[in-house]
Amino acid sequence: MKKTLTLLALLLIAAIGFAQSFVMINTDNQQETENLFNNKNLKIHYYNDDFVLATAKVVDKTMQVLDNQAFESTDAYYIVYCGKKNQENYISTTKNANVLFKNDNILIFDKAVEPYKNDGMIAVFNKEAKMAIAHRDFPVITEENALIREMMNQVSMDSLEATVQHLQDYQNRMWDSQNAFDASDWIAGRMAALGLEVEQQPFYASTWTGSGQAAPNVIGIQRGTLYPDVYVVCGSHFDSFSYEAMYGGGTCPGADDNATGVASVLESARIMTQYEFEYSIVYCAYGCEEMGLYGSEAYASRCQQEGMQILGYFNNDMNGYLWGDQIHIDCIYPNSVAPIGEYYMNVGSVYFPELPIRHVNFNEGDSDHTSFNNHGYMGIYPFEDYQHYSPNIHTTNDLIGPSVTSFEMSQQYCRMNIGCLAELANPAGEPQIYCNPVSNFVLTDWFDKETSNLVLEWQDPAEGSSGDIEYFDIYRDNEVIATVQYGNYYTIGVVGEYKYLDTITVDVHAFYYINAIYSDGCEAASETLEGVGHPDGISENESSDIVSFEVYDILGRPVLRQKGVWKNVEEIRVTDLESGVYMMRIFTQNGNVVNRKFLKR
Repeated sequence: MKKTLTLLALLLIAAIGFAQSFVMINTDNQQETENLFNNKNLKIHYYNDDFVLATAKVVDKTMQVLDNQAFESTDAYYIVYCGKKNQENYISTTKNANVLFKNDNILIFDKAVEPYKNDGMIAVFNKEAKMAIAHRDFPVITEENALIREMMNQVSMDSLEATVQHLQDYQNRMWDSQNAFDASDWIAGRMAALGLEVEQQPFYASTWTGSGQAAPNVIGIQRGTLYPDVYVVCGSHFDSFSYEAMYGGGTCPGADDNATGVASVLESARIMTQYEFEYSIVYCAYGCEEMGLYGSEAYASRCQQEGMQILGYFNNDMNGYLWGDQIHIDCIYPNSVAPIGEYYMNVGSVYFPELPIRHVNFNEGDSDHTSFNNHGYMGIYPFEDYQHYSPNIHTTNDLIGPSVTSFEMSQQYCRMNIGCLAELANPAGEPQIYCNPVSNFVLTDWFDKETSNLVLEWQDPAEGSSGDIEYFDIYRDNEVIATVQYGNYYTIGVVGEYKYLDTITVDVHAFYYINAIYSDGCEAASETLEGVGHPDGISENESSDIVSFEVYDILGRPVLRQKGVWKNVEEIRVTDLESGVYMMRIFTQNGNVVNRKFLKR
């Protein structure tokens, strides 16, 4: 009997030893938080200025137990920002989740729940958080850098609006929708066109609406010249959310939340990739922010695991709704990362002394900077007026107009983003000039008995060049034979496509390329293609009745088409054509195609 009791006691001790509790510990200052990180009894998963969430081997009186068996029946706990007066109604709508904690501002649930109206639900995973530290002192800015001012001056409101409009036009960018995947691909394409090293990082999300692969994060890296493995990072989320989209097949256009943030990141990249920096710059776009910061958590967690040195993180989320008459910035961050917040305001005071910037404590939402803070990196969140942000977020009315009211304000936020990134990354010299060649360059043979007529076709270059495209020089055997102006498309209404017709002698080989000429003097040559003068492959005894013909001008543009059956044709009338050289394609009843060049006088 004594042996049995001893065995039971040992089993009980073992069970107690393995069982851990999920606890909340209130903190009054940063030193208390740092002490908790050094407590070997705790594994901290999340922290802010007011409390930490952790698993505890041994529970003491300073801890509030939220779950006696931490992470045993859930992958994550969820912090939802919901004011006290709305909590009961919101709780009544949740399904299959229990409230573990509530105060005047937040609720904590044991399972995934639908987002509340406000922004920034946080999923707390069974991962060990890390106290944010500065990898180097933030510079003290006392005067403007002329190159950085030059970058700031290039921020275009039209460019910002075009990006917001494009993302808004998806109508629905819910975390796992096809539109969200398409948006991820589009952003990746934009970054690739700028010459960045681009990765689409896949990740899995287990949300209230279901589980599965989320639209992947897009990570674009601009390598530094001296310190390529030390990084300055900016980011934004590209997914959107509304109850109408969740329940009734409605839309969640997400113009202010958060197409404006994506626009700031892409516009920053468009401008800053024209320059070199000593440190690397990373431009991020995250998926699945609205369901619990999943995308930024996946990336920031990986950065921590890989030991990435990140000097600072600058978040871009909602910057288009202007309250009042004066553009201003509310900067959100915990006291533990005060050095980067002070740096942000220092940059603002030098470059934009007239711009009001204030540090605020926001208790109605959160964003992706928190993922970086909790994985050891200093990050901040410049935001619209925290007391008067857009009332249309998470609705079908989050559109340019009612929700994005000032692209001038978005322009200012983007300029600040560039300034903070550039001062940290340290410009390394004069701006880089680079440009893209034409797209989809092809050659097509048209035959005649004594000459071969070649059609050169191409499309506008990809976006991302440092200057504006002006014209195209057409080269044959390294000599310019013609110039085509940008925008002189070969078919009316077909934007971006060009044709040019050239003639060479039968059996002659010629080499062609298209050189794109830009306003800043940059030139980009296409690949070189070989054209061969072939003889006419159709003999007279192979011909038959004509069933249709097409006529093209010297640039390859169709000017006449007719269908019908003509027997024993000796003449085709083209009296309505203007004087000039034309090509005719004749289609016969037996399937042959005869090409002829003629001069209309």
